[in-house]
Amino acid sequence: MGGVQMMLVLGAMVLLSLLVLNINRTQLFSEQQMSQSEYIMAATAVGQSMVNEAAGKAFDAATATDEKATVATFTAPGSLGRGSWEAYPNFNDFDDYHRYSTTRSTPRAGSFRLLGAVDYVNPATPNKTSSVRTRMKRLRVTITSEFMEQPVILVHYKSH
Repeated sequence: MGGVQMMLVLGAMVLLSLLVLNINRTQLFSEQQMSQSEYIMAATAVGQSMVNEAAGKAFDAATATDEKATVATFTAPGSLGRGSWEAYPNFNDFDDYHRYSTTRSTPRAGSFRLLGAVDYVNPATPNKTSSVRTRMKRLRVTITSEFMEQPVILVHYKSH
């Protein structure tokens, strides 16, 4: 084998090595994306279960006992959250999930930490927190896991 043939063989080996490296890198990236997608779907399912629980509760402690309660009788914005007498799973109204934190496990995706935050919002600008009582509240559930790169955030609005 001559010097030119040897250079062609070495060049072909280098190109083959680069091709194999790119294929491996692409396959690894694809597997990581599939794993992240699975964790995101599991986190969404776990978070949605908390949203569904909260959505099934009364709008406010005042409306839990009197459906015709007025806005003035609703819980003050600074007092949102469960009362000292309330404990999960016996919450009676939507805003009891404010500052509620729990860990829920799944058989395949591990454990997820959920944190709820409830605020009053103005129906005309639902993405902004209101400092006064309104007829609409927003629940934000933040779901984190050691296996996810970023948290999943679910938002649900409830009006009265």
